[in-house]
Amino acid sequence: MSIIIVSWNVKELLRQNLAQLLILRREDFLFEVFVVDNGSKDGSVRMVRDEFSWVHLVQNDYNAGFAKACNQAIRMAKGEVILLLNPDNRVEAGTLERTHQELIEHHDIGVLGVRLIDEKGDVVRSVRRDPRLRDQLVTLLKLPRFFPALNDRYLAKDFDYTISQDVEQIRGSYFAFRRELIQHVGMFDERYFIWFEEVDFCKRVRGFGFRIRYCADVICTDFVGKSFAQVSVWKKQRMFFTSAWKFFWKWGIRNC
Repeated sequence: MSIIIVSWNVKELLRQNLAQLLILRREDFLFEVFVVDNGSKDGSVRMVRDEFSWVHLVQNDYNAGFAKACNQAIRMAKGEVILLLNPDNRVEAGTLERTHQELIEHHDIGVLGVRLIDEKGDVVRSVRRDPRLRDQLVTLLKLPRFFPALNDRYLAKDFDYTISQDVEQIRGSYFAFRRELIQHVGMFDERYFIWFEEVDFCKRVRGFGFRIRYCADVICTDFVGKSFAQVSVWKKQRMFFTSAWKFFWKWGIRNC
């Protein structure tokens, strides 16, 4: 397995993530780890070099975005399974092995996600349905603040996280697939700086006849959005809707 972590100014959480992965290393289950640092200013690069010399470090001198950073590491990855893992996650014992097993034994699965829980043990809602233009306009206009049910379909509010099942898309913070899948669907679309790159990827994967699978009995702890806590609300909204527009332009409004 090749684990790819794209990091930006979350040194302490990245340290905890890598320390946990170090604990999980075993001779009978091999994995390599790539950290792609997107121009962090908090000493993350030095920390990785000094404390985790076994990690493959890719250092960008600017914020290249998520899709481009993932592609940088994917091109170097040797594992038969690739896992995109957010730096503010903690992998639980057995999770990597089960992820690898599911993808190797079931070649009709294209992308695999697991049950994400926060630090309190509550489920992180990681499953979405394909976005429609209406959903994003509703979000842009802040209408769910007054009419919460307007986004229930898109946010999959009726989804049962206790049951493993096929879905349309999963959260990119724990996002696993076989490396050979790239030969079918291609790399991540670098036109997306952040957001919608995994939505686009899942849509392409399904277009080639593969399944997107949510696995309920495999767990990873997600501390949720610590990198983006550093970004202003206005900037996050602008980045989100820029990516949304690129998604609808690429796929066509009538097809979404």
